[in-house]
Amino acid sequence: MPGALVPGHSRTAKRRRRIHSGTIWLLVLAAQLVLVLGRPTPEETPAVVQQVASPATDMATCANKPVHSATYGRVRLPNLKVEAVFKSARPHADTEITIITQCSVDRLYMLESQCATWGGVTSAAVYWPLEYFNPTNTERLQTAINEVKTFHAKMEAAPAGGCRLDIVLLSEVIKSQDLWAYPYNALRNQALARAKTEVLLLLDVDFVVSLGLHKQLTEAQANAALLDDTCVQRNVIVLPAFETDSGMGLEAGGETATRAQRSNKEELLKMFEARNIIQFAEFYPVGHKSTNYKKWFASTAPYGIKFKTGYEPYILVSRKYMPWYDERFRGYGWDKVMQIYQLDSMNFHFIVHPKAFVVHRPHPPSSGYNHTFTGEAYTKKHKPTDHLWKMERIAKDMMAELRAGTYPDDGVTALAHCRQITEDHAAEKGRWWR
Repeated sequence: MPGALVPGHSRTAKRRRRIHSGTIWLLVLAAQLVLVLGRPTPEETPAVVQQVASPATDMATCANKPVHSATYGRVRLPNLKVEAVFKSARPHADTEITIITQCSVDRLYMLESQCATWGGVTSAAVYWPLEYFNPTNTERLQTAINEVKTFHAKMEAAPAGGCRLDIVLLSEVIKSQDLWAYPYNALRNQALARAKTEVLLLLDVDFVVSLGLHKQLTEAQANAALLDDTCVQRNVIVLPAFETDSGMGLEAGGETATRAQRSNKEELLKMFEARNIIQFAEFYPVGHKSTNYKKWFASTAPYGIKFKTGYEPYILVSRKYMPWYDERFRGYGWDKVMQIYQLDSMNFHFIVHPKAFVVHRPHPPSSGYNHTFTGEAYTKKHKPTDHLWKMERIAKDMMAELRAGTYPDDGVTALAHCRQITEDHAAEKGRWWR
């Protein structure tokens, strides 16, 4: 998270670029006033809302506080507002691993499926956009708070073995024509800021983990080895990702994904050879090609892989070395790719887990996807729009800064200041996590 230095570049040798506070236009201010008037106060909402007035002492407390609108270069970062925080009361073991994920309120059902297969700790950021000058904003926001509260209570009441779910609900006031521009990376940072475990599993909400993975990873001996790999050896552990053939449709694809998730490696191979499941993602093969699926199916031990630009695997990683996600990426494209690129620039080693895997559950394309591509969804027949080229330009600028050692140490995020005010930052800048 915030700003681990790229090895080989000293702080004095780096020309630091700061995110500067953006000028808040009169229109934005007026819109926010329209939204706020009549909104329930934190005490009035039925959620466990954390609006702490005391100085921030940890990342989560800092992340709960309002932030000013910010820009980096010419790009304005998402201006998210914490509306409610729901924490699991279930016990957390010392050997826990936290899934970091995010979704919109209408995709809570995906979060439920992921929780059911995981059984461990999950930190989820849930998004609820609000429109400028919409007189129903207050009512809609309260509806969202109630829906998330009910959902969290349902997860807490699930039988033993269900996930221990922490949720932060965030709103953002945006133009109606920009509702498609989902702030993936800003949401991931909010979930990341609330994680407490030493090891994280970075996973999108439309994926489920292989059967028994949580138990495998948290067993004492395996967990000790995982901590050594990620926190000492600075390895990133890759979990191969699979999806169903797009021709199956949603219902058959969902059933096949469930069968794959419950399969062992030998059973999964048969499904792979029959093309019931394939490498994720068919329309962007470079995203997971470096994992080397043929080698994985033949492997009984972890193996290293060579990073190539465009790689975006789902990974287990040490929390203390994890950089912030770059919040300039919103909508569809380059958001995870550049996070993995940054980890490679920090000299992490990518190691593939020989047994564990994740499976994508099919769903209708998002508005962000539809704004980024035209043509047949999730196939090589789709064509990119101008938005994807815009994200690519930002990505290339970020690559150049990382190579030159000029990328901000504290990351391109509205939460950059949180690293600077954590208790132990002054003593040891690499250790923000306590």
